[in-house]
Amino acid sequence: MADSKAKHQQVRDTLLAAIRAGEYEPGSKLPSERELAARFGVSYMTARRAVTELVEAELIERRPNQGSFVRENSQKRLAATTIHLICMVGDSSTNKQFLRFGARAIEEMGWRPNILRVAADHVIGAERALESGDGALFFVSNGILRGPLGVALEKARGHAVLIGNRLDSGGVPSVLADDAHAIRLAVQHLHEAGHRAIGIVSNDPDHPVDRVQIAAWQACCNYDVAQVEKLVITIGTPAYESVMRHTYDAVLRFLNTPPAEATALICIGDVMAMAVLAACRDAGRPVPEKMSLVNSGDSSLMEFAHPPITCVDVDMEGHIAQAMQILQAAQQNLLASPRVLRLIQPHLVARSSVAPPAS
Repeated sequence: MADSKAKHQQVRDTLLAAIRAGEYEPGSKLPSERELAARFGVSYMTARRAVTELVEAELIERRPNQGSFVRENSQKRLAATTIHLICMVGDSSTNKQFLRFGARAIEEMGWRPNILRVAADHVIGAERALESGDGALFFVSNGILRGPLGVALEKARGHAVLIGNRLDSGGVPSVLADDAHAIRLAVQHLHEAGHRAIGIVSNDPDHPVDRVQIAAWQACCNYDVAQVEKLVITIGTPAYESVMRHTYDAVLRFLNTPPAEATALICIGDVMAMAVLAACRDAGRPVPEKMSLVNSGDSSLMEFAHPPITCVDVDMEGHIAQAMQILQAAQQNLLASPRVLRLIQPHLVARSSVAPPAS
């Protein structure tokens, strides 16, 4: 089996081709894993891994004490183009938007969406999806891209698109919002309402997105270093702890520590914005009567908060539409180069959390 692929991938792909060609019909039994190992000249564990990947792809099922069988719907699944939607573990509103808009766009193309979730220490499923040659949309954190997953994405050569982050210099088509413009829109809206002392709430000021947004905020507000130190509220939530709880505590401390100069706050994250609302209320600075609030990012949480929170919508649906165009070109071998970067322009969604500063 002279091939650059790993041995288990070669076995898997040979079995896949046999199923696609009808050599193993739906409902038929496959040779045992030991028989496959002998046939392909590999170890039992290599053959088992190959079969396991087909089980995970829902093309084969293992029946206790009977063996492995081709699933009845295998031909239908193989006939459909599979596009993987891969995001971080968690139930954030942005994850939900990514999956909702992504699945809908994929189905509208007549393709089949397959959802995978990854964590920093568990990316094997995503790597296998990339190895399969299927298309994929990724919405993952910056840190996870520094490891094996980032390498696997670069090897995909255009068949995987990164959303909300960028690896275009490494040959990964990337679609992301103009985060600096998002903050410019927020600051402009607050300036028009009469605010000049505007704070910003960030969970991690060293995160690439937050760095861009904080730099844009400083430039728009023309703040010096001393003002930045006063008006950046850093949350720094420890791993596995509540972002809302830490945000509430940090903002409450900020508002109760004289002089709390800010008359408006920009928040980078909708879950944090909910905690900011509560902290402002409990500090005697209710929104919007005594504090205005704008969030970078929109979701149903912001729409149904009390009061509804003004947001800069980064347009996840627009991200998905651009990513699907890139994937379609890649599927048709029309993508001239995988070094593609598309910027999505955000827009302001004005609600009732902004008012002129209290006199």
